Parts: sequence; structure tokens; C-alpha cells
Amino acid sequence: MDVYLTAEQLQLRAEVRAYLDEVWPPERVATMERDEIYPDDFYRDCARNGWTAIAVPTAFGGRGGNVVDLCVLVEELGKTSISLATLYITGTIFGSHALEICGSDAQRSRYLPAVVSGDARFALAMSEPGAGSDFAAMASRATRTSGGAWRIDGVKGPICGAERAEVIICAARSSADAGSRRRGISLFLLDADTPGVRFERRRFPAMRGLMVDDVILDGVEVDDDAMLGAEGEGWMNLARLMDPERLANAAQAVGVAQAAVDLAVAYAKRREQYGQPIGRFQAVSHPLAESHAEIAAARLLVYAAAHKRDLEGPCPVEASMAKTFANNVAMRAAERALQTGGAAGYESESPFMRRFLEARGCELGGGTSQIQRNIIAHHLGLR
Repeated sequence: MDVYLTAEQLQLRAEVRAYLDEVWPPERVATMERDEIYPDDFYRDCARNGWTAIAVPTAFGGRGGNVVDLCVLVEELGKTSISLATLYITGTIFGSHALEICGSDAQRSRYLPAVVSGDARFALAMSEPGAGSDFAAMASRATRTSGGAWRIDGVKGPICGAERAEVIICAARSSADAGSRRRGISLFLLDADTPGVRFERRRFPAMRGLMVDDVILDGVEVDDDAMLGAEGEGWMNLARLMDPERLANAAQAVGVAQAAVDLAVAYAKRREQYGQPIGRFQAVSHPLAESHAEIAAARLLVYAAAHKRDLEGPCPVEASMAKTFANNVAMRAAERALQTGGAAGYESESPFMRRFLEARGCELGGGTSQIQRNIIAHHLGLR
């Protein structure tokens, strides 16, 4: 069901799939995850193939692509590995859209060509140990120095890909506002090698190829030109950034779900019990058939929301609906695939278990499912 895809987007999907099948077979992905090998060459290949340029305007050397283009690419990456998909989302989509939304001309000229070339990878430092879903509870502070610059102190985390990024988009509270906790938050562009920036690795059961860190900010000093957007408008600008991120997350989840079902179907065809392949038993085949239908529905919802975003601009409710539904579908598909695999699926390094953990990661990233339901309920007038 490709009703929202152009011939060019179908070609992009084919190109990405061919590359991943050749360069990132399951054995290599398993090694990357087991040994925590950061996929540097994957990101260089993205630049070489022109994929880092998709979200960058043509004025800065990019391809001027849209959100549907990004979803096509990210879905295929998700089918292969959530580490690869998340690296692409954090490395390119965050930075490109943040600069498009609120970057200055000088910031765009400095960073966007580097995104195209693959020389600038971004990480988004929003969350903190005490401020995840309650983003406005952040403790990180940005204070004016006597020289007119900014000093940033605090701990951000968990942050995907931070220690290998060249640029960190950092949120910190720059002023207090008694009227609203959402006011007074500002965004800064920090070069990762700025003095006072250090990283502490966190250990997750999945996405081990993409390092996840706490970012420690200890007296980090930056000039005014490092501020991204106007002072105190960080919350608003991040809210505008969330649509592409959540739609990319949803597309990634569709990819994970499809991969899980494909894996289970292949296993059910070759695994025999009681003298026949287990896929011939309704107890095995019906759950996978149901997931197959749910994945098709999730894919349509994701691409419809992305198409709306491209045509009409911000669509937070549609993005939240797409993310919630796709995440739920991915969890059900991964659980059914794991059940199909039985004891073999439950092994810690099995592809069934990896897909299950990846689906759970999709559900937590980019705002949990509970937060997405809050957004939808607010739209319905229930909050």
C-alpha cells in the first residue's frame, strides 16, 4: 500500500533497501549490537549516497526533501536496525529541522552544508535524569557571565549518540518566569569538544551500537551566537521540532514491526512440530496475520500524517496519533514474533529479542505513549 509515495520515493526505498541488504546483513548488525560498535561507516555512506542531504534546503547544498522522504528512509533503516535508524534521526533530522525552524542565517550557513557532507552529526539534549516527560522541570541552567557570554551547567540524559556527535542542541533554563514553567528555556548549539562538556555512557539492552550518554555540562561557556532561536523560546521551538521527530519514530516503529513479522513468518515456515511447519497451526498463523494487517494500517497512518505535515505544516495531533498507533503495533508484532520463536526467541542475543527490545525503545523515545495520548486527549477537549 504505497498510496502516498511518488515514483522517486519508491526508488529511494529500493536504493536504501539494496544498500542495507548488501552492507548491513543480519550477521553484521548482530555483531554491532553485541560488541557495541559505533557505525561510523554507515553515516559516511549516508552522506555519500545523498541521504544526509534530504532534509537540507537546496540553498545549502541539500536535496530539499520532505517529511515523507524521511519516513521512507527511516522505515527501511528500522527494518534493519534501530541503531542505524536512530543515528540517522538524531544525526540529521534533529539538526536540519531545528536550524530550519529557528536558526540564524549564520548558523544555517555554518552547519547545514556540514550536514550534507556528513561532517556534522547532531544530538538533541532535552531530557534530564529528573526531567523526562516533565520537560519543564529541567535543572540545567544557562546564566549570563560578566563578559556577556553564557555559562551552562547541568546534566542532560539519556541522550542518543551524544559522544559521537559534532554538535549538541542543548536546552537549559535561562530565566525564571512565575507565570509559566515553559517560559525561560533557551536552546544552544554546543560544539561537542567545548571545554566543560563530558560524557558518561549509559547501558541499554538494545541500541548498543549507538552510544547513549549522560552529557555533563560543567561551566560550559558559549557566546551569544551559539543561542538557537530567541532567548526564552526554547520550549516553543522544540514543540515545533517534535512533528518530524515523532513521525520518524513512527516510521521506524513500522520498520521494526515489519522486520519482526518477516522474521517470525520465515521461522514458522521452517520450524516443524507434530510433523509439519508450525505456521500451519492457527495458533501461530493468526496472530502473525493480524500483525500483518495492523502494520499496513500503521504505515498508512504514518504516511498520511507525514503527507499532511508536508502540505499544511505542523500537525501535532496527527503526529501523536501516528506515533502512538505505530508504537503499539510494533510492540504487538514483536511480542507475537517472540512467542513464535519460543525458547529460541527468548535467548538474549536472538533477533527476536532484539526486535522486542527495539519496539520498546520506539515506545519510549520522542515522548512516551502516555504523553502522546495526553496530546490527543487535549485536542479532544478532555484535558
